[in-house]
Amino acid sequence: MIDHYAQPYEVTMTLWDDLQQKFEMDLDELEEDRKQRSISYQEARQISETAHRVFNQLRLTDRDDPGMDWFDEYLKLFEVGFPWRVACYIAWASSKKIGRKPKFLKDLATDILGLNSPRVIHMWRKNYKAIDAFVTSMQIKPFEEHRRDVIDATINSGINEGYKGFNDRKMMLEILGIYKPSNVLKLGEAGKDDMHKLSEDVLREMGGEISSQFSLKDVDEEKIDE
Repeated sequence: MIDHYAQPYEVTMTLWDDLQQKFEMDLDELEEDRKQRSISYQEARQISETAHRVFNQLRLTDRDDPGMDWFDEYLKLFEVGFPWRVACYIAWASSKKIGRKPKFLKDLATDILGLNSPRVIHMWRKNYKAIDAFVTSMQIKPFEEHRRDVIDATINSGINEGYKGFNDRKMMLEILGIYKPSNVLKLGEAGKDDMHKLSEDVLREMGGEISSQFSLKDVDEEKIDE
């Protein structure tokens, strides 16, 4: 039985689990860094562990910084098994760009992840396409979390008897399949024949149908300036 009251976090974790299954977890971020620096695997591990400790301390000291609000997303990714550097990149890349810290990928690579350059990250993305897919899924996650809120707001607006609820009522009826704009119906019929056979008057009427739907005749004059 589906739990319709499941928390957004649970829904998100299910999404993460599904994507993680597609993500080849044989990614070895130490190996890529080792080859980039021409150092031993053990040296690469020590550099990674040191950078990770510094990052964990940064999460505590800068957790209230709005530009670092991707820390929480990083932690969720890390807890489900992603390598810490990969989890950092995904959380950072999927966060809002305005005000984000660090501002540039090269700074994330050198100042946060302890890499020589962003080249290693580019290699991850090239060899593991699921990384970019995961970034995209994280970016649309807020829509999923607020989907019910948007539906409720649309309903509340739609049941408003005033003219301001007209667009929401129209959208709801279209979603339910109860209402189809006449221009859509006419276009569907026209698709059965050659469009070139239609008269200019019919084509003009089809094109102007949308604007006519929002005629001011249905709006009270005293409310136009609201």
